[in-house]
Amino acid sequence: MKRLAVAFVVQGEGRGHMTQALALAGFLRAAGHEIARAFVGVSPFRSVPAYFSTALDAPLETFDAPTQVPGREARGVSAGRTTADALARLPKFVAAGRRIHRATEHVDVVVNFLDLVGGISRVVFRTRTPAVAIAHNYVFLHRALAGAPGTPLSRSAVLAYARATAGRAATKVALSFGPLPVDPSWRLLVAPPLLRPEVERLTPRNEGYLLAYALNSGYGDLLAEWQRRHSTVTVHCYVDGGRGALRAEPGDNFHAHALSADAFLQRLAGCRAYVGSAGFESVCEALYLGKPAFVVPTEGQLEQMLNAWDARRAGAAVWGSYDDLDAFWEAPSVPSEAVVREFRDWVRTAPEVLVGAIERAAKGTGKGQG
Repeated sequence: MKRLAVAFVVQGEGRGHMTQALALAGFLRAAGHEIARAFVGVSPFRSVPAYFSTALDAPLETFDAPTQVPGREARGVSAGRTTADALARLPKFVAAGRRIHRATEHVDVVVNFLDLVGGISRVVFRTRTPAVAIAHNYVFLHRALAGAPGTPLSRSAVLAYARATAGRAATKVALSFGPLPVDPSWRLLVAPPLLRPEVERLTPRNEGYLLAYALNSGYGDLLAEWQRRHSTVTVHCYVDGGRGALRAEPGDNFHAHALSADAFLQRLAGCRAYVGSAGFESVCEALYLGKPAFVVPTEGQLEQMLNAWDARRAGAAVWGSYDDLDAFWEAPSVPSEAVVREFRDWVRTAPEVLVGAIERAAKGTGKGQG
């Protein structure tokens, strides 16, 4: 196989898609390929963590991308604010799509990590560069997960968004907690999570603290309030903006940290339990380390409810609200050794599966599972 020049287009919402991109970059380089350039979506409400640009070690550009804007309390999604922001920045989205199209015309393959601008631009500008779309969200296109929650209308909207991010992709790669049966209804390749090799080198231990990740700063405030009621509990909370993102002064044992890859993983290895939004990546990292995980779907994001349902289905996490955090902390639900062992075996196949999908797409032979 010739050396491939690969371009990444990464959704900048949360940390999961960026972490997946870092993992895949390592797998591709180990196979002799290069990350020629990368694009990551930004908004006035999200920043690109410094660790991402440093660890990716490739030319990186940002572009204006849609985001789910938090409400007044900086917790759940505000539909009105999200719509207003999208309309105000729409011309910038169009310009970004054109820029991505021009910049990726001469690479061998594009990998899109659930970015809407990157997906739609491939349809609008009719690019000839092959692409692979990678995300956990695609797993809900699979018939085996047809029992996931949500009304038919809301589920249709979420899945329509997912399909739009995969515009004219050779393969949709559905990252999953475990293998799923072949589903001929969609061209899906069901694949293991993309975890960075650093996770495998960690030694799990229990140092007694709670590790938290707050997608929006308002959830960081809720966690700080919880810690003040449990003053003897140490909480390490990762939130975009770190301590400066919180509205009130936290207690002495509450430590707010800016987003970080390596420091987060080190604290995950040492925590008693983990609580966070219902993203996919952090739950996978916690499961790999055998840590109890409690997920709270972000208000107004149906995809987070789907993620929480899937995590509970896989035995990876408990699903609830912050009102349930007391009960979880009192008796964290540790995943069974069998579940952790099977999950680790599945994760270790990721390099072969993912690199193979990208190489097939570059050759023009990309085919999904089913």
